[in-house]
Amino acid sequence: MIRLMDRRVVSSVVMVAALATAVTVIVKNHEARELAASVEPTNLSTAENRTRPLVSPLVPEQQRSLAATEDPPDAAFLAQVEHKYRFLIADVEEAHVDELRRRLLERESQMDIGSRSRIDAGIGKLLPAESFAYYQTLKDSDLEQHHLAEYTGGISNVAPLDERQERIVLEAKLRQKQRYAAVMRDVGLDRESLSKEERAYAHAGTAEALKQYMNDFLAEVAPALTQEQYTQLKNYETTEFARELSRLQQRINAK
Repeated sequence: MIRLMDRRVVSSVVMVAALATAVTVIVKNHEARELAASVEPTNLSTAENRTRPLVSPLVPEQQRSLAATEDPPDAAFLAQVEHKYRFLIADVEEAHVDELRRRLLERESQMDIGSRSRIDAGIGKLLPAESFAYYQTLKDSDLEQHHLAEYTGGISNVAPLDERQERIVLEAKLRQKQRYAAVMRDVGLDRESLSKEERAYAHAGTAEALKQYMNDFLAEVAPALTQEQYTQLKNYETTEFARELSRLQQRINAK
């Protein structure tokens, strides 16, 4: 038991260090893609677009960088995958952990959506139903995990969250995101164009849905946080939700 704890401590230290490198790489890749997008022609082929996985179903114009499949994974990428699915891995029976890690690494290395679906099906056979449902929420959680990392990093020297609190915050955010997504299906953002009345409805519906999303999320996590942790989270999320509202308003106005 002591040797197992030591191994986990060492692994955690290495993972955190490598994760910091991974976050820097991801941010730089994202900035590079934004610059490239500003000069690329708009008539990209449909086939090319299909090979670019999304950060989150809620923000389809955002894309994330994945490791090239022909390159061996480096420590930073391994740590990125390990961190993304850390709570799922912690719940899985020890006998299946190595195989789960292998399949998760394969999925995150794969850029083709069809191949990802095949890997997802294999993971579904490996995990019990409840764990697979949890995996389904985590696989599209990149944006939420990024926000959690920014929040916890900003408060780490003042009132750091423990692992239990981090998990509560992340899972609450993902639950409320699913409810928000269901509400947003009726707003009309998937339409190519909107009438003046439809645009007004979309603006009102989006603002209300985002407000409810944030309030429900904060209410759910409040009992698990100290007053200082909660205040910092509320300030951070208020800024992020305002930024998301502005982005969606611009999207509506363009229709």
